[in-house]
Amino acid sequence: MTQPTLRFRPLRPAVAADGATTLDLLLTISTPEPSEEQQGKPRPPLNIALVIDRSGSMSGRKLSNARKAACFLAGELTTRDRLAIVAFDDEVQVVMPSAPVSDPQLFIAAINTIHSGGSTALFDGWMAGATQVASHLDPAGLNRVLLLSDGQANQGLTNQKAIASKVAGLTARGISTSSFGLGDGFDEDLMGSIASAGDGTLAFIESPAQLADLYASELQGLTGTVGKRVSIGIRPKNGVELLDLLNDLDPTGRGNYQLPNLRAGQELNVGLRLQLPAWTPNQEIASVRLAWDAPGASGRQELLEHLTLPVIPSAELAGLDTGPAVAEQLAVLEANRARRRAIEQLDLGDINGAEFSLSCASSLFSSVPRQAPWPIGVNQVGR
Repeated sequence: MTQPTLRFRPLRPAVAADGATTLDLLLTISTPEPSEEQQGKPRPPLNIALVIDRSGSMSGRKLSNARKAACFLAGELTTRDRLAIVAFDDEVQVVMPSAPVSDPQLFIAAINTIHSGGSTALFDGWMAGATQVASHLDPAGLNRVLLLSDGQANQGLTNQKAIASKVAGLTARGISTSSFGLGDGFDEDLMGSIASAGDGTLAFIESPAQLADLYASELQGLTGTVGKRVSIGIRPKNGVELLDLLNDLDPTGRGNYQLPNLRAGQELNVGLRLQLPAWTPNQEIASVRLAWDAPGASGRQELLEHLTLPVIPSAELAGLDTGPAVAEQLAVLEANRARRRAIEQLDLGDINGAEFSLSCASSLFSSVPRQAPWPIGVNQVGR
C-alpha cells in the first residue's frame, strides 16, 4: 500500500517565549510515485457512466466530437470494467444500462445513435449517470461519471452551487465526476465547479486529435488514486487559536475538512495561520489527523502528527529569515482565494469589490520572490 506522509513547514521555524506569535505554516501531504512492482500490477476495475449532452446547443460539431470521445473511451475498456451510456436534452435516456464491457462495439454502436434534441437538463442527465454507477458501486474499483457537455443548462436544476453541492454529496459516497467541455463557448464555471465538487478533472475537447491524450490523462488519474474520501482534522492545543485556513475546503460533519483524492506522486498543500500565546518549550502546538479510504483495503486509514517548535525570544524570532518556498506557496494560496472572491463578487455585480480582490491577488503574487513559475491551480488544495 502506498503510504502518504504529512509534514509541517512553518514560515519561520520557531515561536516566541515572551509574547504572542502569529504562526503561518503549510501542511504538506505527499504520496510517493508508484514502485516498478506497483506499476506492473493490473489497474483497478472501472465503473463508469458516460453522460452525453444531446441538446440543441450541442448540434453539429460539438455533438460529433462528444460521440467520438465517448466511442474512444468505450473502446479502451475491458471485460473487467463496467460502462453505462446516458444521453440527455430536456429528457434523459439511459441508452445502455451499466454492464460489463465484454464487447466495446455494442456500446460504440449505441453511442452513434445519439442525435441532437431540445433543451438542456444537465443535472438530471448527470444524476441518471450517477445512479447507474451507484447501482454497481465497487469499493475495490474506481467509480466515476464522465460528463460531456457544453454546460448550457436551462432545464430543471440549473443553479451552479446547488448542482455542485449534489455532486459533492455523491463524491463523499465514493462516486467522482469529471467534466469534458465541448465548444468554444462551453460554460467553464459550471463544468469546472462540477469537476471540482466531483473530485475529477476538467478538460476541453476541441478536436478528435486530443482524444488519446485526454483518455490517457483521465485513466492515469483514475488508476493513480491511492486514497478516497480524504479528510484532515486540525486540533490546536494549549490555548492556540486557528485564525485562518487559506484553502477553500468543505467542512465534514465532524469538524474536519474534505480534501481531494490522494494520487500517487502528488503533493497537496494546506495553509494555516495560528495564533499562539507566549509559549513554553516542549508544548504541543497542534495535532493533525489525515484519514482516507485506500482502494482494496478494509477499514479507514489514518496518519496522526503532532506539531512542536523551538521557543526563542521575540526579538530573535523577528530576525529569522522566512522560508522562500513556503512563503511562495502561502502567497499562491492567498492569491487564489482572492481571485475566487473576485469571481463571486463579479457574479453579484460588485465591480469595485472584484477589482479590490484582484488587486490584492496581484500584490500577493508580486511580493514574493518566485522559486519557479507560479503553479496556479496545480498541486494546490482548494476550489
